Amino acid sequence: MNPIRIELPTEFNVGPVNSYLFTEPEPILVDCGVDTEAGWDALQGGLAQHGLMPTDIHRIIITHPHVDHFGLATHILAQSDCQVWVSDLAPEWLTNPKKMFGLRLAYYRDYFLRQAGLPKEASQLVQAYFAKVGEETTPIPAERIQTFKIEAWLAMGGADWQVLHMPGHASHQTCFYQPDSRQFLSADMLLPKTPTPIVERPSDGITRQPSLPIFMESLKRCEALEIDWVFPGHGEPFQNHCQLIHKQRNRIHKRKDEALTLIQQGHHTAYALMNEMYAHYPPAFRVAGLWMLIGYLDLLQAEGKIEVETVGSVWCFSVAGD
Repeated sequence: MNPIRIELPTEFNVGPVNSYLFTEPEPILVDCGVDTEAGWDALQGGLAQHGLMPTDIHRIIITHPHVDHFGLATHILAQSDCQVWVSDLAPEWLTNPKKMFGLRLAYYRDYFLRQAGLPKEASQLVQAYFAKVGEETTPIPAERIQTFKIEAWLAMGGADWQVLHMPGHASHQTCFYQPDSRQFLSADMLLPKTPTPIVERPSDGITRQPSLPIFMESLKRCEALEIDWVFPGHGEPFQNHCQLIHKQRNRIHKRKDEALTLIQQGHHTAYALMNEMYAHYPPAFRVAGLWMLIGYLDLLQAEGKIEVETVGSVWCFSVAGD
């Protein structure tokens, strides 16, 4: 059977998030939205359209541990005997979100935001956001979680779906591919608008992995798949995934080249570049572009076009060879 899309509201700029329902041979949800009253009402309404209630759900499968994808799990668990399934890369984000967001916050505060050159006020806004998310995210009891491996196959809707690890937007992200029907549950890997490559806390707490170059490698893997229909984490299902990938890849390289031009013009810190690259936004909203900007700089470094040195605690970028 085809995944049934249930659109759930969010308060984020990305807009509504999708939960996908399989009704047969047992009711399964893939992702389950943000923990808000509006989201809960929308989920119950979507289930009711197919003669179901939260008590009927047998499994919740989480593509990646972002709050807009697992937030309502505890509400469903309170009404059913179901288990939450997530890859073995991610369970602690579900069982102890306060700790995990706290670790990310500490890395941002002590390293990343300083290195990007953010002034105190802008840095505090970012820190306050992640602290709020960590405090407000309800943990899922460990005994209600089952893990699967990233090379596993999951039974959903009467078919076996291949688990594909697709990092870039999130290092723990998994997508699900059904080769017979050529359907792809893409999570936030393939979206109508290019997803943000989130800067993750490094495993050693210091050495950052380049999220956008990793995302570009995942794009290549998606491009090689034989897909008829993409069921994304946000937006309507779509076809012609290679056309979308081509368009997004071209835009990424265009914006990357714009960043290089700005460095040549004398903008040398991430904060200065952010204010130029996102000058069309009000100053208070420009920081939302920081993560994508860092991705462009990572690509330029990987291509050998720029160099970076740390002055004080701040990254300073220059054209290679200058």
